[in-house]
Amino acid sequence: MSLAGTLGIECLSSVTEVLAYRAWLQPDATAFIHLLDGEQEEAAISYAELWQRSQRLAAALQIFEPRGKRVLMLFETGIDYIVSLFGLFLAGAVAIPAFPPVGTRGLERLALICADAHPQIVLTSSRFMRSQERVNALLQDDVPAPQWVDPQELATENASWQAQAVTPGQLALLQYTSGSTSAPKGVMLTHANLYSNCRSASQWMGKAQDRVGCSWLPPYHDMGLMGGILQPIYDAFPTVLISPGHFVQRPLRWLDAVSRYGADVTIAPNFAFDLCVENITDDELAALDLSKLKAIYCGAEPVRQSTLARFSERFAAAGFNPAALGPCYGLAEATVLVSGKPHDQPAFNTQVDRDQLAIGTLAIVDAEDGFALPLVSSGRVAPGLRLAIVDPVSLQPVADGQIGEIWVQGDNVGAGYWGKEALSEQVFRAQLPGVDEHFMRTGDLGALYRDELFVTGRLKDLIIIAGRNLYPQDLELAVESADPRIRSNGCVAVGVDNGQQEQLAIVVEIKRSEKLDEAQQEQLRQLITSTLVSQFGVSPARIHLAPMGGIPLTTSGKVQRQATRQALLNDSLARYGAGRSAAAASAQPLKTPTDALS
Repeated sequence: MSLAGTLGIECLSSVTEVLAYRAWLQPDATAFIHLLDGEQEEAAISYAELWQRSQRLAAALQIFEPRGKRVLMLFETGIDYIVSLFGLFLAGAVAIPAFPPVGTRGLERLALICADAHPQIVLTSSRFMRSQERVNALLQDDVPAPQWVDPQELATENASWQAQAVTPGQLALLQYTSGSTSAPKGVMLTHANLYSNCRSASQWMGKAQDRVGCSWLPPYHDMGLMGGILQPIYDAFPTVLISPGHFVQRPLRWLDAVSRYGADVTIAPNFAFDLCVENITDDELAALDLSKLKAIYCGAEPVRQSTLARFSERFAAAGFNPAALGPCYGLAEATVLVSGKPHDQPAFNTQVDRDQLAIGTLAIVDAEDGFALPLVSSGRVAPGLRLAIVDPVSLQPVADGQIGEIWVQGDNVGAGYWGKEALSEQVFRAQLPGVDEHFMRTGDLGALYRDELFVTGRLKDLIIIAGRNLYPQDLELAVESADPRIRSNGCVAVGVDNGQQEQLAIVVEIKRSEKLDEAQQEQLRQLITSTLVSQFGVSPARIHLAPMGGIPLTTSGKVQRQATRQALLNDSLARYGAGRSAAAASAQPLKTPTDALS
């Protein structure tokens, strides 16, 4: 460790080496504080203890010959999760973070991951060991049942860990995608990918002196794992952890933790800001102090300017500075980070012409323009990465200000999808004329303007009507804003083909507190239609009103547009005011954001 001590973290090559370095340099410093009940009950761990426990687990796992084996991780948020992750890294295993088997949706997703990854071992807590038979029953007949292991039952005290070389190109993780547009796919991430992402994000975030972090994001998703666990270790700042279930049950817990621990950096997707605005009372707000919050990164789903404005206005009384907001863009295929607001620069927002956007151009207009559409920049490309905007048909780069598919190149980009060589070739090995290195095709649409990235939507979700490109998130925001009876994050816009042309279909969830009769439902449909006609010049061919929980969500809380579209077409989507059929219940196993994140 003397070399690291002399040269610093820059000479290291993996996050395991970083943890060893932290344990050597600052052994007694607090690495993580887990709020066990989401509020007051604490469990903390230092770098030295985290390193020692990870070593002991790696040693105890040697009886299973884990090197190179795929190990499914089923843990809730907490210190045991982090110890298990690094124990697997040190043992040379390939970790597969996964949503714990809670509820029908959790089991179904887990079965998909098991069928794809064929894990040889399942590492889990005693709470989930009882799910072994249920999970194994969901496996396909040709998939061998993995060996289930509870770390607490392993003899770790006398186990002796023998250091094994972890090469940068060695596979570290299978990070499964959220499945918002298709079945989840396992992104192959190497130790070099993880380290590169941390190094890139560290430069982007600036010096971490006296920094304190806070995260409630699920650690089995890329944003929570990389931003809430690996980055704090890389930059050596203590981080307060809250389980996602505790946050969704009571959003105040997140901002209260930020306030009490003086956190100056935290992360969250767009819907979290809406939850806080809608659920935190005036009395609760009065007890908060958010004045130390210097960076609150928002990503994982389209970032809405109206959401950020509402949040800033609501929490100004608690000392919140809007300059702390930092929209960013990333995806599992790039480990996570692609672009974001640099620490020393302001966020950049603008307004564009709706008609020009519909034909593929960012045309900047004055905010007073009645046909202006506000757009939030996802910042500048992260250090070490290269971005290209490419026509998805001709596969040629487009000019600045023109919309195309976002392509990414750099050391953060994963090695491909597990077991899907043909798809990996198509997605991860794209090429541009005159460029030797490969690019990764994100499947997202966007444009560059003044070196800022504007993400406009998913290529697969794009709705094309009469030659005009309509982005579903823009339509959805307009509908949600049209009437307070529609739940936030409770609208989906999809294109449906009637055999002659593509038409627009809208699905909205009505808040549970609302009781609408047939006449009121029809009035709401008319309001939705007039809103879309006036703002986008398009009339929906179909408007489906659904109860709370009617729209399928991913385990990270994103709406599943393609699953919603399919359920709409096969008439299995739950209807507002009607009893849910068995088919509808089967098609919509995920009921609320609480189910999505608990």
